[in-house]
Amino acid sequence: MTAEERGGAAAREPARPMWFLASAWLLTIAGLGISGYLAVTHYDEGALVCSTSSTVDCHAVTSSEYAALLGIPMPFLGLAFFLGFAVLITPWALRSQWPPLRWGRIASTSVGVLFVVYLVTVELALLHKICLWCTGVHVIATLLFILVLFDEFRRIGQVD
Repeated sequence: MTAEERGGAAAREPARPMWFLASAWLLTIAGLGISGYLAVTHYDEGALVCSTSSTVDCHAVTSSEYAALLGIPMPFLGLAFFLGFAVLITPWALRSQWPPLRWGRIASTSVGVLFVVYLVTVELALLHKICLWCTGVHVIATLLFILVLFDEFRRIGQVD
């Protein structure tokens, strides 16, 4: 039975919990900050602050042949991801019943997690090095994916 059949009123989505909104925005801003920092260090390697050990070496990761995709440096792809996601979690976009916005959140975070899997595989299997700044972005993208999944599971049974 739909909400319209139950009460005749238009179906309304339950409000998102405040911790969801705060977490999504804090993670997005942190992702923008780290991606922005990595974009700066792409052009000024001296600005890259990271400890170096046998495993941790941000310079080796960020200057490797895998640090760009189709000629686009990975930090710029990260900036595009977080900027796009910021648009998808604006109050207007979250209130909107337009399905492409909802599917955009799901699709963007899914692609983000696929990039995380690819980049972590490159770091561990091919470079044998880890970039701590990159790991921060990976954790943030994964947490955003989990938040979006939580939001979708919260919507189960809702009418689109």
